[in-house]
Amino acid sequence: MILDFIETHIVIVVTSMLALMVIFMLLFILAMLEVRRLKNKFDRFMRPNSKNHNLELQLMEYLEEVRDIKKKNDGMFEDLEDIKKVLRTSIQKVGIVKYNTFDDIGGELSYAIALLDQNDSGIVLNSLYYRDGSYTYAKQIIAGDCLSPLSEEEKEAITAAKENISNIIFKERMIIKKRKRELLRKKNNKNAKENA
Repeated sequence: MILDFIETHIVIVVTSMLALMVIFMLLFILAMLEVRRLKNKFDRFMRPNSKNHNLELQLMEYLEEVRDIKKKNDGMFEDLEDIKKVLRTSIQKVGIVKYNTFDDIGGELSYAIALLDQNDSGIVLNSLYYRDGSYTYAKQIIAGDCLSPLSEEEKEAITAAKENISNIIFKERMIIKKRKRELLRKKNNKNAKENA
């Protein structure tokens, strides 16, 4: 039945086959042109700068740079850990308390300064001002404690350093001193009026 159809319509079958061949040839030529265009793009991409420099070499160079950067980063992290260790023992907390050594000497020229590290270890300096001179004493602080006896001002300076409130203590002490002076003036005025 198929053979009978082919024999009777041989011209149509051959013409159809030729048309299909021409279509396939055109598609093949278009495909070859597209492959050539893509190959040219690929060649330009692989050799952007010169004949000896292609994408593969660039990628290898970039990978080597990434490895170098990773080594440097690892070194920086090690350095950072070393810095953290050093910082633990550096002065991080400061407490200052100003006071008068004697009531008849004003201006709060004496002071106690506590200089502590992260573990509350360090020193407390106490500078005492007298009319005939000034004297400074240093005491070692280990974990917030001292083997030597501490004055009230030194204790306050250490507490201020531990809590980072030295300015607050200074201001509170100034307010207390100011109130004491006002009360003393009022008392002196009252005594002067009574004596007059």
